[in-house]
Amino acid sequence: GIVHPTNTLLESGTNRIFIDQVWAEQIGLPLVKLNVSIPVYNIDSTLNAGGCIMHKCSFVVEYQGHRERVTAEATQLGKINLILGWTWLFKHNPETNGQKEVVILS
Repeated sequence: GIVHPTNTLLESGTNRIFIDQVWAEQIGLPLVKLNVSIPVYNIDSTLNAGGCIMHKCSFVVEYQGHRERVTAEATQLGKINLILGWTWLFKHNPETNGQKEVVILS
């Protein structure tokens, strides 16, 4: 398959995986419509201007030789293309070094 390097946010404040919908469309990932739309709220509890999550997509994440198929909900993320949430973090338990800006999968 085609590799699309991208910026990713590791976020323990959410349980899910999110992908920027515009980026997903640009790189040709097939989006699947959800049965029920999911409202998105900002940190201040206001409804996100990007609207509800209405699609998801599956793709392979590769990092440090580890490959895994994930399913992400597509939404408007702005400058970040991918968010890996708590369930992914719990499963992989990465080591982080903020000073060196390095994440190592254990």
